[in-house]
Amino acid sequence: MSFQRFYQTWYDQLKDGVRQLSQVPRQPTNDQQHELYQQLVQKVMSHYHEFYRVKSSAAKNVLTIFAAPWATSLERSLHWITGWRPTTAYHLIYTESSILFESHIIDILQGLRYGDLGDLSPDQLARVSELQCEAVQEENAITDELSDWQARGPHPSPFS
Repeated sequence: MSFQRFYQTWYDQLKDGVRQLSQVPRQPTNDQQHELYQQLVQKVMSHYHEFYRVKSSAAKNVLTIFAAPWATSLERSLHWITGWRPTTAYHLIYTESSILFESHIIDILQGLRYGDLGDLSPDQLARVSELQCEAVQEENAITDELSDWQARGPHPSPFS
């Protein structure tokens, strides 16, 4: 099952768990209500645990999480607002490949390969650099567009 399908099922079950929790009095008046409340809280907590377990196994690397097709537009917006931009991935690639290259320099000189970012050839690094430049241009265009939009001032609410 794809993560997107898992997520939809998981989300539906979460809504059901929250609905059940909201039906229990906030201050249980007897032991039976208190026990039911504790069971429901545990159920929801276990449900979240399952979500992160499946999500972590669905993601082959950290970049998958940040570019996840199942992320909502709000989640993607929050990534942008908090500074996670596509070019951040390039910084991670450069940093990781440099660290791995330096740690394996003797082995690399002897012709050994590890199959990690330290093995990137100069041509591959040049292509990564080209992609980074393209990403920077697109990010700048989005940033300019957002700045223009923000500079126009408050917009009347369609609900006023």
